Amino acid sequence: MIPEAELIRNEFIIREMDFPENISFTKNSLLRWCCLSLGLISKNETRDKAFAIFDVLFTFIFTKKINPTTIDILEELEKKHKIKTSEKLIRYHLNRLINLKIILRDGIKYKINPSPNSDKRNSIAESYKAWITKQVIIEMDKNFTALEKLQKAYEK
Repeated sequence: MIPEAELIRNEFIIREMDFPENISFTKNSLLRWCCLSLGLISKNETRDKAFAIFDVLFTFIFTKKINPTTIDILEELEKKHKIKTSEKLIRYHLNRLINLKIILRDGIKYKINPSPNSDKRNSIAESYKAWITKQVIIEMDKNFTALEKLQKAYEK
């Protein structure tokens, strides 16, 4: 491992993907597309537990208007999807969304991390746009500075 690798604090993936009209025909297609696009799953993913966890989370937040706990999600996974899993796996997948700053943990409950620039406090799209844009700008500025210094180091 290179020494600078220890400087990595977080990472996010934005994949360039086609968005054909038929993706919008079903909630499951949209969920899979978003999970792929955001790097929440790999393109070779064969297990569907992540999809089920996100489906249950979003059902609680957007359909039932409830901020769930991991226990709520665990129970609903068994009820709705007939999936038995561990709280640890649920937390792992929810932490992926927390790392993207799309959701946050408020005590034991999970909720949308509201965009500071929007009146839509429960909008996952507004949240994503605000927090990812902020991180992209910060990291681009660091890269810009580093690339300028790199070029100067080679020009000496």
